[in-house]
Amino acid sequence: MKYLYILASDISDNYLEQTLLSMTSLRLQMPKAYISLLVDNVTEATLTGIRAGILRSIDEFKSLNIDMRFNKQARSRWMKTSMRKHIEGDFLYIDGDTIIADDLSYINELDIEIGHVLDDHTYLSDYKKTRPKRLKEVKRMFKSRNFDSDFDFNVYFNGGVSLCRDCKTGYDFFNEWHRLWLHCFELAMLSDQPSLNQANFNLGNPIKELDGIWNCQLMHDGALRHIHDAKILHYFTTHVHDKFFLLAKKEHIEKIKSTGIVDQTTMDMLKNPKSQFAPNTRIMLVDTKYNDFFDSAICGAAKRIYHSKLGTFIEYILSSIKKKIFTPLRKKIFLRK
Repeated sequence: MKYLYILASDISDNYLEQTLLSMTSLRLQMPKAYISLLVDNVTEATLTGIRAGILRSIDEFKSLNIDMRFNKQARSRWMKTSMRKHIEGDFLYIDGDTIIADDLSYINELDIEIGHVLDDHTYLSDYKKTRPKRLKEVKRMFKSRNFDSDFDFNVYFNGGVSLCRDCKTGYDFFNEWHRLWLHCFELAMLSDQPSLNQANFNLGNPIKELDGIWNCQLMHDGALRHIHDAKILHYFTTHVHDKFFLLAKKEHIEKIKSTGIVDQTTMDMLKNPKSQFAPNTRIMLVDTKYNDFFDSAICGAAKRIYHSKLGTFIEYILSSIKKKIFTPLRKKIFLRK
C-alpha cells in the first residue's frame, strides 16, 4: 500500500508545511510506510533550499506537467482527480491538513476497491432531519454544475481520504471524476467534491463507505464518536482562525517554514495527537434546530459585532436591561405562581 499526498504549493502558502507535518505523523506511526508525493511542475521548481526538505520524507516522487491555464488551486484538483493513472499500485490518498493518529496498515485487510468516508459523518437522510439547509446547499451545488444525481444512494462522500485499488474499477472511476471536474473547471468551479459524488452516481455507486475513523473530520458534528479509534484526524485548517486543534496552530507551521523540519516540541505533540485540543475546547450538544443558525451569515455577523467596541456597548445596554428589568420581573411572576 502506498500512502499518497498531492502538493501544489509555493512560498506564499503553508501547504508544503502542512503536508510535511502529516507525513511526519505518519512516519511516527509507521516508520516503514511507503510515502508517495505527486506534484506539478510549477511546484517542483520551488522545492529548493529549505523547501527541498520534504523530499527526504518520501519514497516516491512524481512531477506532472500541467497546462498553465490552471492556477495553483486548480492544479491541486487536477492532480487529485486524475491521480489513479499516475500512481502504480494500491494507494491511500491523504489530504495535507491531517494528522495520522494510529497505524494505518489495517486498510490492506479491507475488501474494498474504492473507499471514502461520509462528508460530515452524515447520511443525506439525516440532513433532512437535522440540517435541511445543508441538504439544499448540496443539491444547489449539483444543479449549478448541471449534474443530475437524484441522491438515491443516501450518501455524500468527503474527498479528504481516498482508498483506491489498482483495478479497472479504480481507473474507470478516476477517469469519470476527472472528466466531471474539468467540466466544473470550465464553469469556474474548483471544488472536487461534487464531481466526486456525481461520478459515483454515474457509475452505479462503486464507492464503498469507510468507517469514520479513516477520516475523522474534526470540524463536523459527527466526529466525536470516531475520535477514540480515529486513524486519521482531518482538521480543515482553512476554516477557522482560532484553532481548537493545537497542531493546526500557525506557530508550528511557521517553525517548519523557517527551518524545513518538525521541531522536537511538535514531534512530542504528534506522539499523542488526540490530546492536542485547546484548553477552552468543550463538548456541547447543539439543539438541531439551531444548526442552520450557527452556519448562517447572521450568526457570523453577530460574532463579529459582539467582539467589536459596538458589540461591547450593545451588550452592556442589553445586560443592564436584563439585570434591572427582566430578571426582577421574571422573579416576581415566578413567586406569584
